[in-house]
Amino acid sequence: MNILLVEDDPSAAQVMCVTMKKAWKQEVTQVSTGRAAVQAAENQNFDLVLLDIMLPDGFGYTFIPEIRKHQPDLKIITMTGHNTPEMEKRIWKHSITYYMAKPVNFKELKDIIDHIASKTAA
Repeated sequence: MNILLVEDDPSAAQVMCVTMKKAWKQEVTQVSTGRAAVQAAENQNFDLVLLDIMLPDGFGYTFIPEIRKHQPDLKIITMTGHNTPEMEKRIWKHSITYYMAKPVNFKELKDIIDHIASKTAA
């Protein structure tokens, strides 16, 4: 799968990239802002976006409509360390695939990625 990781924390991004690329054999492009995510979605096809909610240029979920303009059927998993029921409700309105609280549970993430990959391969 080709994954776009939108994560502004350099250490979290590095751990996730290394895990997904080396251990899980996924293609990963990493950006650190919502604007860069929109630009990446405009220029490259992805199967999945892992989208941090708290980004330097705004809430990650506010970029979902722009990302979907370029890739309407893209699967999106949001990730946040600021988990509240209100935040979760707001994010689900954007028709995301999955909502994760941080710290990311890598087994859970791997299971989700495997599930999405099996659906896209079918």
